[in-house]
Amino acid sequence: MTIITTLVLILMFITPIISVMTIMLRLGEARQAVNWPQVKGQVTDVRLLQSGNQYQPELDVTYTVANETYSSRQRPVSPNGQAKGSKAWAREFSLQFKPGTAVPLYYNPTQPKRATMSPKQMNASSSQTQLTSIIMIVIAVGLHLLGARGLIANFLNLSGSSVLVTMIITTIVSLLLGGALGLLVQDLRQPKT
Repeated sequence: MTIITTLVLILMFITPIISVMTIMLRLGEARQAVNWPQVKGQVTDVRLLQSGNQYQPELDVTYTVANETYSSRQRPVSPNGQAKGSKAWAREFSLQFKPGTAVPLYYNPTQPKRATMSPKQMNASSSQTQLTSIIMIVIAVGLHLLGARGLIANFLNLSGSSVLVTMIITTIVSLLLGGALGLLVQDLRQPKT
């Protein structure tokens, strides 16, 4: 077996596993964020980010957990859920976050360096999270199917419907393995009581 074939084989199986595991961890963290402990952070810098004709404030915030100081970059959301807008809107909104201003932060108790000002905005049902998840799964399954077809046909000497059935089974097994690993890692990250 050549090095390229070995790399394709490894990539073929690892890509769906890592994709599903990553999505599960991200969704699990988003669900748990609403229960994260709160701490007061202090704004150290404010700037406006531009995306096309939309602007958004971005803050650098420091905070302390268990006598350890952390720094976090935050993009605040207005009370009505607006995160981006005109330059005038973003400037006006950012005025409430001058350097030295105290802001509430919610931090992950198992990874205090992970924090957010808006735990509800980490919602797993957001369209951006859903789109990213779908794209990751489609690419992972596509890579798996492309690699599986060639490897199964060449190395197992199967043909026709046998190749198709084997491809489907290996894809399902890879996705399930990624899900199982995602659940295992989520369980290991839970604080023990």
